[in-house]
Amino acid sequence: MDNYKKYKKVFDKYNGVITTAQFLEAGYHHKYLKELMDKGIIRKIKRGYYEWQYGEFISDATIITRLFPDAVIYLLSALYIYGFTDRTPNEWHLAVARGSSRPRFKIEYPKVKPYYIHAKYMNIGKIKDIYEGQEIDIFDKDRTICDVVRNANKMDKEIVNQAIKSYINDPQKNTSNLLKYAKKMRAESKVRTLIGMWL
Repeated sequence: MDNYKKYKKVFDKYNGVITTAQFLEAGYHHKYLKELMDKGIIRKIKRGYYEWQYGEFISDATIITRLFPDAVIYLLSALYIYGFTDRTPNEWHLAVARGSSRPRFKIEYPKVKPYYIHAKYMNIGKIKDIYEGQEIDIFDKDRTICDVVRNANKMDKEIVNQAIKSYINDPQKNTSNLLKYAKKMRAESKVRTLIGMWL
């Protein structure tokens, strides 16, 4: 059991989710990962990634940030975090740069849906925020609404309308940023048409 405490310290260092490489760097042989899995102490998330089965809850946000450090919380997931929709997404919507490896997103849990975005748009409106006790990369409210408008034809109309109304009523909105982002992303006309009357 003392050994398990040592292994747990390694997992604790990385918020309960580690890679095989990190386990090896800590000085332990990878065969112990199999032993821990066989005993139900850890769970394999995907190839090379393992999660310690704590009695307490490990948030999806922690797993997402560990598995996809280059991803930004996007569209429906961002709307939900900001309270701009009351629909709980059944998968995490993540923006990643075009050319990102696709197989890595095929994981059983948590379910993720990647959106491959042009690299020049990846940093527009990107901020750090805290969700479920975990620091995450997410697009700010103004960029999120810009993305909703750009993708309005592919989204549920009810969600789009609720998101826009919620944004309009949000005292923290920054419409100057919204229009600036829209111009950079060639969506200024759509933004002005859909929500210009409220600005």
